[in-house]
Amino acid sequence: MSAERAQLCWSAKDTEIDLHPLLRTIAEEYPLSEEGEGSKIHFKRLDAADALQVKYRPDGFWIEYGSRMAAARGIGYALAGIEANEKLNFKTFGILLDCSRTAIVTVEHFKRWLRRLALMGYNMAMLYTKDAYQLPGETYFGYMRGAYSIEEIREIDAYAAKLGVEMVASIQALGHLEPVLRWAAYREIKDTDNVILVDEEKSYVLLEKMLKFWSDALGTRRIHLGMDETHDLGRGRFMDIFGYERPFDIYNRHLGRVCRLCEKFELKPMIWSDMYFRLGNKNQDYYDPKTIVPEDVKAAIDKNAELVYWDYYHRDEAFYADYIEKHRKLGKEPLMASGIWTWGRMWYDHEQTMGTVKPCIDACRKAGLGEIIFTMWGDDGSYCEFDSAFAGMAWAADYAFNPKDDEERIGKLFHAIFNTSYKLQIEAADLEMSVSTNEGKTRILPAAVLWDDPLMGIIWHEYLHFDKEIWPRAAASLRKTREQMTASRSDTNAGHIDHAWNICNVLIKKIEFRIALLNAYEKENRTELAALKSSAIPELLEAIQGLNASFRKQWFRSYKPYGLEVMQIKLAGLCERYRELARRIDEYLDGRIPSLGELELKPETRGFVDSRYRMIATGGWFI
Repeated sequence: MSAERAQLCWSAKDTEIDLHPLLRTIAEEYPLSEEGEGSKIHFKRLDAADALQVKYRPDGFWIEYGSRMAAARGIGYALAGIEANEKLNFKTFGILLDCSRTAIVTVEHFKRWLRRLALMGYNMAMLYTKDAYQLPGETYFGYMRGAYSIEEIREIDAYAAKLGVEMVASIQALGHLEPVLRWAAYREIKDTDNVILVDEEKSYVLLEKMLKFWSDALGTRRIHLGMDETHDLGRGRFMDIFGYERPFDIYNRHLGRVCRLCEKFELKPMIWSDMYFRLGNKNQDYYDPKTIVPEDVKAAIDKNAELVYWDYYHRDEAFYADYIEKHRKLGKEPLMASGIWTWGRMWYDHEQTMGTVKPCIDACRKAGLGEIIFTMWGDDGSYCEFDSAFAGMAWAADYAFNPKDDEERIGKLFHAIFNTSYKLQIEAADLEMSVSTNEGKTRILPAAVLWDDPLMGIIWHEYLHFDKEIWPRAAASLRKTREQMTASRSDTNAGHIDHAWNICNVLIKKIEFRIALLNAYEKENRTELAALKSSAIPELLEAIQGLNASFRKQWFRSYKPYGLEVMQIKLAGLCERYRELARRIDEYLDGRIPSLGELELKPETRGFVDSRYRMIATGGWFI
């Protein structure tokens, strides 16, 4: 059979009824007709829940499956026209999409995601919503954030159910509530800028409303309460009111109260596990192997709360294996959360994902863990092209369900599901680059380069610490990546290639411009400075406008309007800084100012790289 997308048909009378909604929903987009023309697909249920076999015979494709999750992935293989023999090791194989850092995915676009998730073999999805949902009587909860109505969540849930995907709420019930606590309306329940005030009754009134929303919105009873990274728990207004108390005890008491509220709605909670490990060492390091969780703390962890072990960083299987056992010693069988890297990135980061997901999956398989999710965060404004992460989801599923990943197999399945090239999406990921330096391979973050101020060059100086030739090498790497994408700029079936091209284009021009600017200024080449001002800066501004346009296009393909302003403000500010540089060059050339002081700084930097906008765009602290 061909690797192109196959025309398929199926018979309702010959197919188990529980697969009918799945097949009819997939058929909304894919060439899969009921009693129509094409290669017929037959289904045979197997006793082994983790089994999937796809075989091509003279009478069509036979999908032998142990679960609806396997059947859905089998349909993907049939669309690809290829056979398969897989073991779906995990009873829960899910994703978490960040809808809290400005990008609130629309109902229709997430339905598109759900169809693709099902065909790749995913059976659970979370939309991470700190405050991005509407609560009755709470005007400032999700205010100006594109918050979901209960009707929107119900529509997503009903659609997911037809595809065999469980929608699980992912919220925050203690920390990470800065989008809520910023408003004066919630000052009475504020401990710190991020953490809700424990033991304040009004806190639990709000929490009960939050739980009721999700209980009413979703069919599943599982709910993720978050409660991670509450580093300053009990150290703000709580301490002023109640005095110092061991954070372990505050945390467990609060968890117990929230779990009792969950019981009221028959909800089954899970939380991120990090605070039990962080509070056991002086540095609040989640991954400190010497951390100590006291026995009385272990005993007080609410029996109804599941723990989610999140780890997106380690590249050695042994670490994951050790931490899985540490969780078990807390009396819990953990869920695993790995990461498909989108945060701090403008495009899905394939190298970082492979390097961390492989050892994680290997450790989980050997430990017999049954549930794993892959997070896609949007730190600092969700500027990543999240649809580029489909390549990572496809790769992770292939690796999880087979003895080893196979690029040819992934490519064929990816083309059938997404109608585009897996190789192209991975090549675009090269914009998240590493270059050779005096210290080996150095990762250069495109977001950091983008936000770097054209006059101050904060990130420029930090990267020079690694190698004085790092910037010409970075430009060369980006030119190669841009060239690979040029012929495919119109491809929008997964990550928008034109957007990736525009990212590369701006970064190349920024780097080339600054190299030329510093060289001309140091040599006092007034002719070159004038040319940079009259020609290069307008070209840069045009490139930034191209990036703004492609970002806007992919935003309105995927998200509600709220949140777009964040990127537009940043890009507009960058343009104005280039205009300011042009004015300063004019003033310098005219003799109105004696120098361009920022360009004369030669700081002894130490290679501290932080891609957050406020850490790069200014030396101040007021953005």
